Amino acid sequence: MPKVNRLNGLPNTITQQFFSTTFYYSKGYMADWIFNSASEKNVNELTLDFWNNTVEPNVLEIKPILRQLPRLKETVWKTLKSQNFESDFIRSGILKIKMGKTGYRYLYCKTILTDKNGKEYIGKEYLESVYEDKFQVFKPNLIQVIKKFIE
Repeated sequence: MPKVNRLNGLPNTITQQFFSTTFYYSKGYMADWIFNSASEKNVNELTLDFWNNTVEPNVLEIKPILRQLPRLKETVWKTLKSQNFESDFIRSGILKIKMGKTGYRYLYCKTILTDKNGKEYIGKEYLESVYEDKFQVFKPNLIQVIKKFIE
């Protein structure tokens, strides 16, 4: 039986991978997409469930984010295989993300994995900066366009 302490660093690997340069999509990195979309929708906290490929709140289920989530699950499976665990040993994986203080462009992120016995593997909380210039994620609705026109 493999030793479960070999999985203690895996949540940190997942967080680092998600915010790395290899997860670039169109206009920005994942921190850029999350920060800009959450700012537009006035969301302060979100959960990325990469095990089930969902985002909570679901208003932030956008293609740039959803497209990257399966790669995180693959990383878990590859790690399990390399450490001689069964492929279904980990049963869930989420990234908990909080927006930084108002006026600053950064995020706090922590990854949590849960195994088949209910044990949680909790990564450290990372501070992730937003690098790209602000860009619009969602198309404005008619009311927003009229408000900007009046201003």
